Amino acid sequence: MERRARFALVALVLSLGICSLFAPMVGNARAAARARKPHPCVFDHMMLKSRAHTCRPRARHYPAAVTTAVERAIYDGALIFGIPYDVLYKIAVCESGLDPHAAYLGHYGLYQFVPDTFHRGAGQLHAAVGVVARSYWNPLDSAYVAGYLYATGQSRSWSCEKGGQLPPGAGQY
Repeated sequence: MERRARFALVALVLSLGICSLFAPMVGNARAAARARKPHPCVFDHMMLKSRAHTCRPRARHYPAAVTTAVERAIYDGALIFGIPYDVLYKIAVCESGLDPHAAYLGHYGLYQFVPDTFHRGAGQLHAAVGVVARSYWNPLDSAYVAGYLYATGQSRSWSCEKGGQLPPGAGQY
């Protein structure tokens, strides 16, 4: 009886050891399977369209200097519309000091939108590209609309562009 108990104990220890050896491999296989799943947001960068018309495209990776949620939102807005990141970033710094909750004399958010301008731009963005932007308080929504307006030549109202506060060459194609 004692011999059977020892044998059962050894078998249990060995099976636990073998399971612990293979557990990381199973975990990696699950992670790989998740990575292969297609993302629900399908955005065609050539046609600037999304199928679902509710797409909110995001970068898969960000440069090391892009660390905060606001900076990532600006990066996403610049990336989608092919605008240099530093251009949208410097406009946001100039307009709001990178504060997505900034408000001054009827201008709101990261890019200090007048509500009518934001809603008009968001409507055009949705109709033309399929990307949804709902609130100028949301940094991602603001960056999408700002990127779209900049890319389509409708960004003339930003005082940062008019006053020459952007660096030389920024915004030039």
